[in-house]
Amino acid sequence: MAGYPYRMQASWIAALALAWLAFSSPWSAAWNLLLAALTIGLALLVLVIATRRLRARQRASQPILQAVKASLDTMPGELRRNSPLVLAVGDPSGAPLRAFGEELVRITDAIWIRVDDPTRLAHVADALKRWREGQGPDAVVYLLGADLPRDAAAMDAGLRRWRSAIGEASRAVGYALPVGLAVYLEEANGALDDSPWFGVSGTHTLHGDALPALVATRLRQYAQAAPPADRVARMHRTARLDALARWAPGTVLPSLVDSQPNGFRHGRPVHLTAFGVSAVAGIPAADSLYARFVSQATGLAFASSEGRRVPYPLPGPLIRGIALQPVRRTVPLALAHAFAWLALAFCAAAAASAWQNRALMARVMDDMARYRAIEPEHDAARVDALQAIKRDRNELEQYARAGVPPRLGLGFYRGTQLVAPLNALIAAYQPPAPPPSTIELDSLSLFRSGSAALNPGSNRVLIGALEMVKAHPDKRVLVAGHTDTDGSSRSNLKLSEARAASVRDWLADAAGLPLTHFAIQGYGDTRPKASNDTEAGRAANRRVEITLVPDCRGANREDRTTSGQSACSFQ
Repeated sequence: MAGYPYRMQASWIAALALAWLAFSSPWSAAWNLLLAALTIGLALLVLVIATRRLRARQRASQPILQAVKASLDTMPGELRRNSPLVLAVGDPSGAPLRAFGEELVRITDAIWIRVDDPTRLAHVADALKRWREGQGPDAVVYLLGADLPRDAAAMDAGLRRWRSAIGEASRAVGYALPVGLAVYLEEANGALDDSPWFGVSGTHTLHGDALPALVATRLRQYAQAAPPADRVARMHRTARLDALARWAPGTVLPSLVDSQPNGFRHGRPVHLTAFGVSAVAGIPAADSLYARFVSQATGLAFASSEGRRVPYPLPGPLIRGIALQPVRRTVPLALAHAFAWLALAFCAAAAASAWQNRALMARVMDDMARYRAIEPEHDAARVDALQAIKRDRNELEQYARAGVPPRLGLGFYRGTQLVAPLNALIAAYQPPAPPPSTIELDSLSLFRSGSAALNPGSNRVLIGALEMVKAHPDKRVLVAGHTDTDGSSRSNLKLSEARAASVRDWLADAAGLPLTHFAIQGYGDTRPKASNDTEAGRAANRRVEITLVPDCRGANREDRTTSGQSACSFQ
């Protein structure tokens, strides 16, 4: 059976992240490329780590799986699933060795698998779950010989290593593994019958402070039911086991189930659901931790004794109250996780789409409000704002023709309703009226009679003409002089041309423009505006006209500044 597809799940998550960056991300292209590279790098790192863990699990569990297959492959699948599968752990030189010998697997009313190395426990538990097609180990039982530990610090360190290993194994199989503690007491002169197990097992977590009383109740029943011939031996066994039931919860269990802050370095407390003590023929150790506990409690010293050791019996009765684990298929779980990641990606895409639609609407509305706020007399600013509105309109029309992009889709797009207001604003734009292209100046306000020299106060009169010239630097300027019919036509022609030249020189100097930007023309009395028969008519005819004309000189056409030449051609 295939285990949880971590590598496939990592690839799926990476693909969803890349798709979100490609189609929904509100960030810039540079950020998207950087995040895409980071996503690919993380995905490759996860794939490498998952591959290494897979190979480590295979190396760690291969010997045990070979032994399991050799022993159990002939077992029917139904029996394999209905037989409790228990991982037996403990000091490899202690109780597990005496219970299993050199074997790794033993079959009684349960399937017992020995694991000596804490670092292999998680790999073995996961491998067994795969072997049983999704049904993981039913329990972990810690086997402890009370006569073997002689150093409290070493025993505590070993228990805490196993506590951490059981936590890792629980995470590997996906549920909290039930844990049992089986404690053996060696006795040199036991009763004739084999000692039963005294303890409790079930599905609820056991508390160490209540265990001695529970075991003591069962020990009293055991002693009272003894035949007269065995009563003394049973009483001795009962006393020793009662002391053992008080020693183990106070000495052994805290390393497995305490919840003090310093205990979190070794993992969370284990889920203790079974506890039992039993006696077995052997050689009691006078210097063991248990022997010292009894000596301190009773004041009696252990005497040296002789005997023979027998294999430890497996604590089958302790697992009868532990329920079998259900089958946990990894494919439905992986599919559920994949769907959850897909839903998360969709929510992220929807959130990004809503945010970008809001930003789009805010931008278009701001452009429209900015255009409306500009007064018509500021036409240059209005034209710039109008260009922004046109870009917005073209963007929205492009979406209407080619389809809304995914980053704006998902039901949040509202740009269609803005196309009509944008078109209305664009159609309503009216350019301002063109500025006057000709300014007419009264000669009497500029010159004395018969003179072509500007009066000292004529600057105020010429300011309007100067502003017109500076506002249109791309156009040439024609300065034309006119007179009335007083005097000879020849003198009037010269006077009008001289006055036009004086005005041109002042404008060129004030505007900082070259003389080639100007043309002058003297018309004399040939183009009257009014009749010269009256004084008012003659006053109207004495004038200087300043006219803007397009600069239509060719690129290789020679500039001409000769008096009397026009900008292009003047009729």
